[in-house]
Amino acid sequence: NEYKSYLRMIPCLSWIARGVADEDPLVLELGANEIADLIATTQKNLEISEGQGSEDEGNDEMVESKGGGGEGDDDNDDDDDMKEFNMDDYDKEEGDVQKNMLGAGLSGIAYYTDPKNDPYITLPEAVNDEDEKEDYKVRLADNLICCSKIEEDLSTLEVHIWNQDEEDFYVHHDILLDTLPVSLAWTNFDVGYTVEDGVPRAKGNYVIVGSMTPQIEIWDLDIINTSEPVGFLGERRKPSKKKPKVGKKGHSDAVMSLAWNHHTETVLASGSADHHVLLWDLEHQTAKECLTTHKNKVQSLAWHLAEPTTLLSGGYDAACAVTDCRTGSSRTWMLDDEIQQVIWSTGSPFVFLAATQSGNIYGVDIRNADKTLYTIAAHDDEVAGLALTRNIPGLLASCGGDEIVKIWDISGDKPSFVISKEFSDNGALNCLSFCPDYDTMLAVGGIKGGLAIWDPAVNKTFRTHFNIPDQ
Repeated sequence: NEYKSYLRMIPCLSWIARGVADEDPLVLELGANEIADLIATTQKNLEISEGQGSEDEGNDEMVESKGGGGEGDDDNDDDDDMKEFNMDDYDKEEGDVQKNMLGAGLSGIAYYTDPKNDPYITLPEAVNDEDEKEDYKVRLADNLICCSKIEEDLSTLEVHIWNQDEEDFYVHHDILLDTLPVSLAWTNFDVGYTVEDGVPRAKGNYVIVGSMTPQIEIWDLDIINTSEPVGFLGERRKPSKKKPKVGKKGHSDAVMSLAWNHHTETVLASGSADHHVLLWDLEHQTAKECLTTHKNKVQSLAWHLAEPTTLLSGGYDAACAVTDCRTGSSRTWMLDDEIQQVIWSTGSPFVFLAATQSGNIYGVDIRNADKTLYTIAAHDDEVAGLALTRNIPGLLASCGGDEIVKIWDISGDKPSFVISKEFSDNGALNCLSFCPDYDTMLAVGGIKGGLAIWDPAVNKTFRTHFNIPDQ
């Protein structure tokens, strides 16, 4: 019960710049067969996600991923699924009964085989197709915010719309997951592209999801009502203490951190509870390199803003490491406690910041291996999130387990406190990020209350300090 009380949270989030999303996303309609397959596959995957069975018996046991057909499948599987969920009678109104879905993303949710009989659905029977398309339309002035959400036993990706001009903020659509999502990375790289003469690879709108299972999923955010990822990295299997492997197999435990390389778009870094970092080739969906820099869980990753082969990582071993991925060589800084997040400074190519479990923020110059630049006693609990913005020099935001977002000025490597805001409705805070198109707008996620946004520029002290004109 104590554990479940914390399962109403936003573990991670990512802004998506204006003009990236498809203006008219593809809207799918799930039929009876698709619903039966989704429920059946989710139930199978749950057994692996929750690690049922002894560790010795099934460390390498796998289940088919959603949409995948294992070699051992037989022709009766679909028929069995149809019988189990009574999909032959899906369209029959008479005798319709309430059922319960099972699974990490579906546990205990009541549903009806005919939506007309669901008392919670009050939409008219006939929905105009053009009206529905208009509801899902994404305008050029819209920013998207993709966040993972865990509410008791329901796990989803929520895609929010935020429009500065119209002051809109709402959930545009969501995606049902069958695992507990703990890390996100956005990418425009189309992993589903197939070579066709004269047709270049188009840029897309995808989110890469790490979860409590070793497998990484890639979802297309321009598809509404999708039930399957467009790609997978690694295999769906029970978490174990085995060393991860390059190739198709991937991590052996939960994927706690992800970082997409904006300079080399085919490269993704993933950090895991298996103590390793894998470098993935997104085009072929295989792991190419395994980095062994850390001795405990790898909690945070960040590619250098200008050097495409330089990777920053932070782990539960209290170590921050800067690795040259061309050679595998690295330098390490030991701090006071578990590392919660690492980010590169937007003001200097030689500086990174690290947040720790003890509530401190450290500034580190990679040219000096002996000491840190500065230490900020930032929060009374862990510092869970850090965010910088490129266009306002020195502006740093932090959030922590004390339910507070704080704004700092770190200009000249002499940090000073500016303002703060309490987010009591959201509880202990997990993450925050600045909007890429509006320099002062923050998205914030905590253990409850859903996604929140805050513009510190509404505060006069903030505007005065950073020389921002009155609104």
